[in-house]
Amino acid sequence: MEQNGSLAIRAAVLSEQKCEPLDVEQAISAVMDGSRLVWLHIRWEDQDDARKFLIERLKFHPLAVEDALNETERPALQEFGPSVFLSVGVPVQAKTTDIDFAELAFFLRDHSLVTVARADLEVVDDWFHRWEDHPDRIGDHPAFLMHALLDAAVDSYFPILDEIEEMTDDLTEKIFDGDATQLPNIMRLKRSLLGLRRAITPTRDVMNSLLRRDFTQVPADSKIYFQDVYDHALRLAELIDSNRDALTSVLDVHLSTVSNNLNNVMKKMTILSTVLMTAALIAGIYGMNFDKMPELHWRYGYPFAIGLMVASAAVTLLIFRKIRWL
Repeated sequence: MEQNGSLAIRAAVLSEQKCEPLDVEQAISAVMDGSRLVWLHIRWEDQDDARKFLIERLKFHPLAVEDALNETERPALQEFGPSVFLSVGVPVQAKTTDIDFAELAFFLRDHSLVTVARADLEVVDDWFHRWEDHPDRIGDHPAFLMHALLDAAVDSYFPILDEIEEMTDDLTEKIFDGDATQLPNIMRLKRSLLGLRRAITPTRDVMNSLLRRDFTQVPADSKIYFQDVYDHALRLAELIDSNRDALTSVLDVHLSTVSNNLNNVMKKMTILSTVLMTAALIAGIYGMNFDKMPELHWRYGYPFAIGLMVASAAVTLLIFRKIRWL
């Protein structure tokens, strides 16, 4: 990549079925000229520098540029004059329970593709190398390049969902084994799935809109490839929903298990309290300060009271056993 102020710029042009690297000025000229297929990727750090470069040097619409540099912007698809603007979210955080997303923006023209991102994205670097090494495998129109990047960006969600599905299965086994400490893990996974759904659902809508609308910058023979990306996004949305339903079921099982454990504890405490209550009743009766009680001065009064307590406890336990509380 070549540094241009706070911008890191990488560009190549397709010439006679070979990719040739370009410097910044050559890349700008190639994009504005529109006679050869060129891909220009911009990684920005300073938003003002990126805005100035995109608007003044590449002549993109200010509204499209604003959306491209706004990291909280919902994925969108719009047409601005000779350019089609599109943006999607790409997961960049490896931790399943703490997923971050980076926006990848596309400016598509008849003979050029400009991509913009703030973060270093593996999908961009990977496909740039592939295009430089084997340009004949991708196609001679920038729409095919955009498809390759979109396909890689959408497919990067699958490993995350696979890991979440495995973690859900592990949580289910632990909960069925009686582990009542998994609630924080369940909630973290639900939060991760919510973030994935917020990212992939607008992407699915963008792909659907791209297929339904007629853009001169998107040739008809490339639509079938974008249909494949749409199918992947649709499958991801369904997988996310099914995993959310599974986690909801796991949460219900967890709450039921906790409630059942609490009921068992309350049963045990009830049994213990009842047994002690009968013994306390007998002790209370014989502890009353009356002068004339039949067993008060009886030689066997003490063992009789103890035996009565034991007998009453045994009867109480038999009753609880009969009603299957024991």
